[in-house]
Parts: sequence; C-alpha cells; structure tokens
Amino acid sequence: MSEIDPSREKAIEDGAKSTGRRVNFNYVDTTILERRGIDRYDTKKPKGNNFIRIVTPSKTGPFAKEVWKHSNVGTDGNAYLCLEKMFGKKCLVCEYIRKLKREGADDDVIQPLVAGRRYLMFVVDTTSEETEEEGPKWFDCPPTIYQQICSLSIDKRTGKRIDPTDPEEGRDIEFTRVDGKRTSYGSFELKETNPVPKSWYEGLPSFDEVLLIPDEEEVARTISGVNSSEEDEKADFKSTTREEKDEKEPIESESDDSKRASSVRQKLAEIESRRRGQREKQ
Repeated sequence: MSEIDPSREKAIEDGAKSTGRRVNFNYVDTTILERRGIDRYDTKKPKGNNFIRIVTPSKTGPFAKEVWKHSNVGTDGNAYLCLEKMFGKKCLVCEYIRKLKREGADDDVIQPLVAGRRYLMFVVDTTSEETEEEGPKWFDCPPTIYQQICSLSIDKRTGKRIDPTDPEEGRDIEFTRVDGKRTSYGSFELKETNPVPKSWYEGLPSFDEVLLIPDEEEVARTISGVNSSEEDEKADFKSTTREEKDEKEPIESESDDSKRASSVRQKLAEIESRRRGQREKQ
C-alpha cells in the first residue's frame, strides 16, 4: 500500500470527528459546473442505496471543501456563504442575527438563519456502468456522510489511514438513505475495487473556483425584504466567484472594510425607512 499524503491523512482524521446541521445547497456556481458537464449528485435512489467513488481536483489536503452558509434569508429563503466563518470577514447575516438577539427575537426566528455546515465534493455514481459513464458530479454532502467516510478510511489490518480517493488504491463508498420526518443515512461501507479511470480526475475545477461570494448590497436588500424588481430599486445584482473577486478587486484595508460595511448598513437603513413609509401610505 502506498503512503497517504500527510495533509490528506490529517484532513480525514479531522473529518471523522466533524458534525453539523442540515442545510440547503445553492452556494456553488452551477453555470461553471454545467459548462464542464458536471451535474449534481442526488442521494435519492431506489431503495435508498448509494454507491459512489470520490474524485478530487488535488492529491493533497481535504478531499472535500468545508462550507458554512446561511439559509432562509429574506422572504424568498435565499442562501449565502457565511463570510465570517469562511473568510473571517464581516457578514451581514451574522450581524443581522446578533441584532435579532439584542432585540429579544424568538429562537424559531433566529435558528433558521444560523450558518450551517456542508461539504462540497466531487463523486462518480458507481451504481452501474451506465451511471459511471455520466462522469463526475458535484455532491452537497451532509456532515454525517463526510464523518462516516473519514471514520471508515482506515486499513483494518495495519490501523493506518487510507485515502479513499486514490485512483489505484481508493475505495467505493456504499451507504443507505432513509427518508422520514428527518432524512438519515446508515449502513456505511468502504469497498475495495479495481483501479478507476484517471479521466474521472481530469478537468475538475478547484473548490474555490465554484464557490459563490455573495454581493453585500444584494444581501442587505434580501434581509430588508425588498424585491429587486421594485421600480425604485432596479439593479442587476449577481454573485461572483472568489477567484473573479480576487482578480477584480484590490486588497482592502480595515479602513476600506469599515467604510464599505458602513455604506451597506446605511443603504439597509434607507431601504427599511422607505418600506415603512410605503406601508404607512397603504
């Protein structure tokens, strides 16, 4: 057995201890993925049986990207990456949550907004030759599945960690999905298989390449409940990938961040004031 990369080994050990909450998925740029022919993997299968092989864009570090995102934001239930947990930057949703807490809002209002954890990874459905021919898919992986995969990624004979994503010596992952009041996953197994095609690993985008960085003004409008189609607030808001944002914007100082955050908060206050005025006229 070949030696596992140390950074991959540590990531698997850490993953075996991880937990998280269930959230939705819309934190990735599906346009980029679709252009590369990468669809979403869905765990809803006949009888709940899933058979997958993890493929990675890199041989080092974690084989999945830990992602923190806010869901249920605004009247449309939008979702955005948590900039505070992901990048250590100011997050308007986190600020809004803290504001709600100061005002004594109920937990059933606050909790749906709290950032939840998911894992972005690429997998091939190995259920059959037909599904394998579909190639890699992106998988919005629940923490439970990620933890179980990492916990089982160990050689029972030697006690050493194994890399389940290795093209030559990796493993297929089998598990079952059970739907009910809450979806659960069980019956996890790692199966030895023949080497897989190296083509599965070619052309995969990096994780950061497909993450969507939320636009602050859009988040402010969403929190306020202002629809972007309103006549006095028409604008073309869109998220950009982290890579695009890094290319287009210079590194900002703390002063720049403070000014920008202040401007967004002022905009938010103006929008809320305008909406109150509209309601009073009705």
